[in-house]
Amino acid sequence: MSANWAEENLNTIRILMERASVYRRALAPISIVAGMLGIIAAGLAQVAGWTAKDYFAGYWMSVAAITGGLVLILMHRQAIKAGEKFWSPPTRRVAQAMMPLLAAGLILGILELGGLSAANPDSIRLAALWMILYGAALHSAGFFMRRGLKLLGWGYLILGSLCLCAQEFGQLPWLNNSQAHLLMGWAFGVNNLAYGLYLRLTSEPQQAE
Repeated sequence: MSANWAEENLNTIRILMERASVYRRALAPISIVAGMLGIIAAGLAQVAGWTAKDYFAGYWMSVAAITGGLVLILMHRQAIKAGEKFWSPPTRRVAQAMMPLLAAGLILGILELGGLSAANPDSIRLAALWMILYGAALHSAGFFMRRGLKLLGWGYLILGSLCLCAQEFGQLPWLNNSQAHLLMGWAFGVNNLAYGLYLRLTSEPQQAE
């Protein structure tokens, strides 16, 4: 049993490494769509004046759910187009690497939404923690791809940590709950969009089989 398990893991990792460029190319439209939705969501919240910190967690968890659904649809369409199974062993491996950290972000959002994490909800703190967890999830998934995804993960880790430190110790006047939507739009919108465009511009052209 252990021998079969080890062999399956090795085969999965080998497939992921061999198809790293393919997955990198497939990640481009996903990042672009996620980035555009993040920017639109941030702009909508800011224009509509939904800046109260009591609405922040619920709003962005809804945005994340919509984005996640669209990403799954894109991934399913890409799998069908490539003639592959959607829930393949490589996909399961990447999902298993990311899921604990994404689940932790969900739990933090639920606690903030329910007013259980603190007597005074703090949108900047929650955004910073989401950035850290998202960056760690990307770094975990980056083990199966080229180093660009790991670097993006480090970027989120550093950005989130800086925002958390600034909020806890610096009390910067421009970093406050009324600007939290803009911070989310920059972190999860602009950064994802920029990464997706970078992938599209630098991906190797797909060769006809």
